[in-house]
Amino acid sequence: FTVIGPHDPVTAILGQEAVLPCHLSPRMSAANMEVRWFRSQFLSFVHLYRDGKDQYEGQMPEYWGRTELLKAGLTDGNVPLRILNIRRSDEGQYHCFVQDDIFSEETTLELRVAGLGSAPLISVEGHQDGGIRVVCRSAGWYPEPEVLWKDLNGRHLPSLSETKSQGDNNLFETETVIIVTEHANQNLSCCIRNTVLNQEKESAVYICHCLCVLLYFTAHFTVIGSDQAVTSSIGDEAILHCHLSPKMSTENMEVRWFRSKFSSPVHLYRDQKDQYVQQMPEYRGRTELLKDGMADGRVALKIRNITFSDAGWYSCFFRSNVSYEEALIELKLAASGSDPLISVEDYQDEGIRIVCQSIGWYPEPELQWRDRSGNHLSSLFGKKSQSENGLFSIQHMLIITEKSIRNLSCSIRNSVLKQEKVSRVYISGEFLSNLHNKYNEIWLTLMGSIY
Repeated sequence: FTVIGPHDPVTAILGQEAVLPCHLSPRMSAANMEVRWFRSQFLSFVHLYRDGKDQYEGQMPEYWGRTELLKAGLTDGNVPLRILNIRRSDEGQYHCFVQDDIFSEETTLELRVAGLGSAPLISVEGHQDGGIRVVCRSAGWYPEPEVLWKDLNGRHLPSLSETKSQGDNNLFETETVIIVTEHANQNLSCCIRNTVLNQEKESAVYICHCLCVLLYFTAHFTVIGSDQAVTSSIGDEAILHCHLSPKMSTENMEVRWFRSKFSSPVHLYRDQKDQYVQQMPEYRGRTELLKDGMADGRVALKIRNITFSDAGWYSCFFRSNVSYEEALIELKLAASGSDPLISVEDYQDEGIRIVCQSIGWYPEPELQWRDRSGNHLSSLFGKKSQSENGLFSIQHMLIITEKSIRNLSCSIRNSVLKQEKVSRVYISGEFLSNLHNKYNEIWLTLMGSIY
């Protein structure tokens, strides 16, 4: 016998069921044969029928409780497989393998999975570029759908922008924007099409000239953030402020704080409550929207337990029913390290070696030696290093001779915090002379021992 399956791929809709056809030619009973459906590995089967009954020991875990061999046509050699509650992972190739006592044969077929998303939601979101901004959104599509704007006569209209993204469930979300000018009334439709299913969903809207005029005179707002960067220390908290001008309530608006990706918020407030489903994982449990001033258009984002990756730009985005605006705010990070530690370490080059060191700075600090009058002194040697926690350590060395000025200070400055820490030391001439004489005495003793 030969095992025969469909030449074309079988298409299934997410969440529904699929039937994979398979039969023997010529017709003969398969009731006493082994029928095995598997994917890449023969032993890890999708479904197994043997010895006149279904066998489940060894079945792939992801198919438990979801498969059924349809046995109504077994006596005619029909052995189709039904898969319930279709998932994205079910997509791909399947083998239909049939074996009797002396012979075996198989065929391969392909299952394609598709998702038919939600009906397009069209919203009018504000005045822009001499017209009004109209947005079409939909979610739950697979694979990536086609999106088209059409006029009353079915002609395609160019969109201003289009974004598609995959959510945690690997289904596609789409958002497309078109600008409707004030010069004429418009009948518009947004059509989203699944190319695998050859099905589409469409929504329509009528935009009249009077709405354009009304939106033009609707009160707009500007979002204002801090002119200067907000500075915080590692491990502390940071508060980023922004507000609307003119003053107006933001309680019914969307307030979104995000970084480079709009769809992955640092914090999102919408429908009068905080939303955490789309929040960036690295900010979970660390953010809070301070709402005390929302009635006056003032909000602030608190970020706790600041880390190095938090440094950079943040967008403060507001959206009402008819308008939206945003502002950028920069967060800079800094850490003030330990007080400089000055140590006298050895005799060198007819003087003594003085070392200044400190740890725990961010960003990389500046170190300067100064004399009693505040003049800068050049270091003989300096080095900086960064530890695993990202903080900098610094060490500089200076040689003090018998004739040099011996009132010294070591200053370490953080350029972001505009703070510095200073330590001072006094080296007496008598100490230098004694050290110099002692060094010469040791040197002569050593030379005498050699000769």
